[in-house]
Amino acid sequence: MRAISGLAALVLCLAACGTDGGSAPTATGTPSPPPSSSTTPSPAPSEIPTTPPPSPSPSLGLPKDAPATLDDPLPVAEIAAADFADLAPPGATVTFTEVLLRPGDPLDQIAVAWRRGEDPFASEHGFAIWQRFETDPPWRAVYAFTDRPARGVLGIALEAGDLTADGLPELLTFEQTGGTGACGTFRVTSPRPGGASEVFREEACDVQIRIADGALERREAVYGPDDPHCCPSAFRVSRLEWDGETFVQTERHLLQPTA
Repeated sequence: MRAISGLAALVLCLAACGTDGGSAPTATGTPSPPPSSSTTPSPAPSEIPTTPPPSPSPSLGLPKDAPATLDDPLPVAEIAAADFADLAPPGATVTFTEVLLRPGDPLDQIAVAWRRGEDPFASEHGFAIWQRFETDPPWRAVYAFTDRPARGVLGIALEAGDLTADGLPELLTFEQTGGTGACGTFRVTSPRPGGASEVFREEACDVQIRIADGALERREAVYGPDDPHCCPSAFRVSRLEWDGETFVQTERHLLQPTA
């Protein structure tokens, strides 16, 4: 459920075999670095945050009717055993969750992706990271974004892994918009006690990005002049590693598709 590469590959295969005769958008090149104000996640201290962020933050990116706090003091394990619905807007369906908890880690965090609406092509989608504090209210959303129905997002998949070597897992999300190139937006969000920041974003088509061995693996379709859209001649595979400020390309090679 959390494998982004499998989800993107399935959408690409189904779309390429359709009847859409339009040309696919061209995949972007090396991802642009994020704004400097949000590129360096803070090292994780060993205690639960005691000073919560403003409530609600004007830049949180939640719908107006969505909860930004939760009064329930339950730890993450008990919430996970119950229901994540209280962490999503009213009427929304929770589609993906990720409990960001290491053994012995006192920082409770939950990442939630949700969908609201019956039309799969015109639904509202969103994503939020929640953290538990020792102050009231105990649970707060520290990062969120929302895709309005007009964006045409079909779903949000997520994958977790430590990409910045700070001991806390980052979240790789993919907001898929479909099309012949399995288009969508990739983001990496880096949580820290008391908040989280977006440290990577790329909008692309014909591209898959996944977490592999503590880095991002980016696979882009390479088409020859006579290649049908279903069958690229090769894939350009890049490894992107965190250098303390942004993700930089450390490896790059062409991979021929297997028969």
